[in-house]
Amino acid sequence: MTTITVTPNPFTLVPYDVEEITALLEEAAALAGISSGVDISLTVDEELFAPLTGHMSDVVDGRVVLWISGGNFEDNKRPCHFSADQARVDLSVMMLRAKDRLSDDFAAAPPDAQLSRGERAAWDTYAVGRAGRLGLDMRRPRQLYDFRLQHGFTDVADAAFERCWEAEHVTWEGIREICKETGAADRGPSKVPVDLLRQK
Repeated sequence: MTTITVTPNPFTLVPYDVEEITALLEEAAALAGISSGVDISLTVDEELFAPLTGHMSDVVDGRVVLWISGGNFEDNKRPCHFSADQARVDLSVMMLRAKDRLSDDFAAAPPDAQLSRGERAAWDTYAVGRAGRLGLDMRRPRQLYDFRLQHGFTDVADAAFERCWEAEHVTWEGIREICKETGAADRGPSKVPVDLLRQK
């Protein structure tokens, strides 16, 4: 039986509901194909709000460990109010990346805090593309722009983006190869969580 933990519980700075977020996490885990029995913990930083957004997905001792800015769940039209649609999208992308980490194909991948910006952008693109094919409303132009910021505004980078976006299966070595092709492998690791925070 899977145990899902959401922190903080309860929220004190924003009117977010732990039960609603837990239900959305369960939905995202099922969508991503996370096996039953894999425990999931999510920390929502309720002190961080738009425009500071970002998230991390790691696996520690077989347990999915997630972190996200409170700003990711914020309704764009109503500041400090929860958006279930936005939360569903972000949690699904996070769970898809967690599913990758649970497989042997990503066993060699370092924690999110040690990923380079290029690696993270390529992996996110792979996850976001899959989320779109699973029926979620994903913003392709936004993801392309984020990818180009780390891999370059070139034909080589755009071709790499298409491969990541359309891929049904990518390995960690595949992510690294894409970064080598575009030159993004030469950039250092991001400083998480600060460098994962971005304009919403």
